Amino acid sequence: MRQSFRISAAVLTLASVVCFANVASAQDAPPAGGAPAGAPAAAAPGAPAGAPVDKDKDKAEEGRLRIGFNFLNAGVGSAGDLSGPFIGATFKIGWQLDRLMAIYGNISPFVWIGSSSAPGASNVSIGAITGTQLTPLFSLTPADIFEVAAGPSLDYLTGGGAAVGPGGSTVGGFSSVYFGLHGKVALHLGGRNEETGRRRGFTIEGNVHPSFTPGDAALFMTGGLGYDWL
Repeated sequence: MRQSFRISAAVLTLASVVCFANVASAQDAPPAGGAPAGAPAAAAPGAPAGAPVDKDKDKAEEGRLRIGFNFLNAGVGSAGDLSGPFIGATFKIGWQLDRLMAIYGNISPFVWIGSSSAPGASNVSIGAITGTQLTPLFSLTPADIFEVAAGPSLDYLTGGGAAVGPGGSTVGGFSSVYFGLHGKVALHLGGRNEETGRRRGFTIEGNVHPSFTPGDAALFMTGGLGYDWL
C-alpha cells in the first residue's frame, strides 16, 4: 500500500514538472514570423527624400518681360569723308527666356553731325543726319553682371551731306532705310531680387553699328548709359 502511494506521488510530480516546462517553453518561443515578442515592427521602406528645391534657381530660369533704356548714347560716326559726333538714346523691350538667353529689340533715335576730313579741302559744309536704328538682338548673359548681344538692323537715315570744295569730294545725303548690324557688350551694375529672380541695375555698354549705305558704309561706335530690368 505504501509502495503504491509512493509510485503515484512520483508520477504526479513528474507530470507537474513536464506540464510546467511546456508552459514556460510556450511563453519564451518567438511568435510566428521569427520576430521576438514585443519587438517593434520594422519600418516599411519609404520613398527616398527628394533633393531640396533651389527656389532662387527656379525663379532665375523663368521667362519674363525684359525692359530697359539708355538715357544717353554718345560716340562717333563716320562714312566716306564724313566724321563727327553721334548722340542718341535707346529704348529696349523683349523677353528674357531664362537666366542665360534673351531676345529683345533696341529702338535708338539719334543725331549725327558729320564734317569732312578730306585733305586739302578749302570749303567744308557740315551735314546733320538724323535717324532711327531698329535692332532685334539675341543676348547671352553668362553672369548677372555681364551681357553680350548681336543682331541685324533696319536703319532709317535722313539728312544732308557735306559738300567739300576744291581738292576734296562731295558726299551725298542719306534719306532711306538701310540694312545694318549691331553688336554690344554691357555691364549691369546691380543685383538680383530674391523673390522674383529678376536682375536689375545701372547699365554701361559699348556698341558698334555699321549701316550699309550706298558707297561707303556708315560706322557708328558708341557708349551708352542706362538702366535695365532683366
